[in-house]
Amino acid sequence: MNTETTIILCGGPINYSNLPIGTNLSNAMIPVNGKPVIGWILDDLLAKGIDSAVVVLRERDLRLRRFLEQAYSGRMDIATAPLLSDGTILHSLLAGLHRSPSDGLVRIILGDTLIHDDYHSDSDFVYVGEVEDSRRWCLVESDEAGRVSGYIDKNGQPQDTRIALAGYYHLMHGCTLQRCVEQAIEEGESELSAVLKLYGLEHPIKAELVQKWYDFGHIDHLVAARRQLLQPRYFNSLTINPVLNTITKVSQNAEKLRDELDWYLSVPDDLKVLTPRIVRHESSNGSLEVVQEYYGYPTLAELYVYGDLHADTWSSILRRVLAIHDEFRKFSGSLNPAEIESVYLKKTFERLDALRKQDQGWAELISSETILFNNRKLRNIFSIKDTIDEAAVALAATAKICVVHGDFCFSNILFDVNNQIIRLIDPRGSFGKKGIYGDPRYDIAKLRHSVNGLYDFIVADMFQIEGSQGRYEGQLYANGTPAAVGSALDRAIQDNGYDLREIRLIEGLLFISMVPLHQGHPRRQLMMYLTGLSLLNEVIENANCD
Repeated sequence: MNTETTIILCGGPINYSNLPIGTNLSNAMIPVNGKPVIGWILDDLLAKGIDSAVVVLRERDLRLRRFLEQAYSGRMDIATAPLLSDGTILHSLLAGLHRSPSDGLVRIILGDTLIHDDYHSDSDFVYVGEVEDSRRWCLVESDEAGRVSGYIDKNGQPQDTRIALAGYYHLMHGCTLQRCVEQAIEEGESELSAVLKLYGLEHPIKAELVQKWYDFGHIDHLVAARRQLLQPRYFNSLTINPVLNTITKVSQNAEKLRDELDWYLSVPDDLKVLTPRIVRHESSNGSLEVVQEYYGYPTLAELYVYGDLHADTWSSILRRVLAIHDEFRKFSGSLNPAEIESVYLKKTFERLDALRKQDQGWAELISSETILFNNRKLRNIFSIKDTIDEAAVALAATAKICVVHGDFCFSNILFDVNNQIIRLIDPRGSFGKKGIYGDPRYDIAKLRHSVNGLYDFIVADMFQIEGSQGRYEGQLYANGTPAAVGSALDRAIQDNGYDLREIRLIEGLLFISMVPLHQGHPRRQLMMYLTGLSLLNEVIENANCD
């Protein structure tokens, strides 16, 4: 028997009256700013030094089970306790206790709750927090010593107290807990408060006021959590005004933000409806501040990796995305060939030089003549540089310059599933030189690197890679949907008049050039490099066969 265990309860279905999402089977897989709720919970456990947990889930929730196996099996000891039939939260807790019994500490976490506060204590306690609408929560009453003296279960009626259970329970006596759960079930109880009452008769439970609590179980709290957990990618800070629905970006290294702002301001008026409106911008003491509309829609990356949309739905979404791309192509511009070449050549090999400097192992890997990946010998990047140089010159000579987004990938495309609304964010703002114009094939390659290259699966760590010294085995974990969607995209790309080989060549260069940007994630870097190198080798080999 274990001395401690951590149980995460994800066995309940979504209540669509509270969460009208429509793309997931469980709260735990609702995407929030690039990863599902369960990912936020598990990452928080790892940050607290807790590297093992039991996740209770419904047997038919295969998507959640696959995600746990694929994204976390290499990082922590994850066990699952499948529920064979619907039951109460007490049945879920008992399944978790049976899967990982403990005679000591049991941590219980609700699968729609993230709490950043400390989980380390030698005392029995529950986290509690103040809520606005007391009707939706299990409320608690405390005595003068801060111990829980009573529970008020959800009954739809307003109550005097607004202190509610926050979703984390820290109970030091596992054997007592299991006995209390079994007794409550035998007595026909269905709420966790019944167990806490029985447990508290033997071991008083303290109510600790939570400081950093994110609730994903109600639509208003989910929206608030998305805003609060939004992390800046390129800027010093992001601030969201929840009343005006605006987002304020501040950067002291203003070049990236300035390029983005100039793109928003310069894009033709007919296209501005596809982007967030700029409310205000100002510069001060070398810092740039931009205020623009905020949209809480999920990105296509979140829906692709974590959602449950059918392949036919994805084909429809891609048609809409490509229709927007066609609108961009209506506005032509001009660039000289050297500026276009610099994007495909100079940027790629400058970043490879940066990668060499980051790590000696990368310097050795890049300099080797060949790499063996999945039993296939790949010519390394400098072994095919002459061919890439020639291809870049040809791309520059045939580019039909128009307005481009410059980073037209799934993570920058917001999509409202219910209303089929698309909004584009985080444009590049330069292509060889600053401005709104560029090679439209670059945007299509960015789109393909999300759909076919599975870039967002790599960023989500949903892959396996093993090996060293130029010999590697790797596998990306994706369900059947991406394969079907990828084939549909390739047909659409060709129907739009593009040469698929050119698009795949650019896509390969994109993967190679992104590697140094993911410093701190060496497994991702390796998978990106090998994915890009595989694409480049395939394109070159197929060209030689023609």
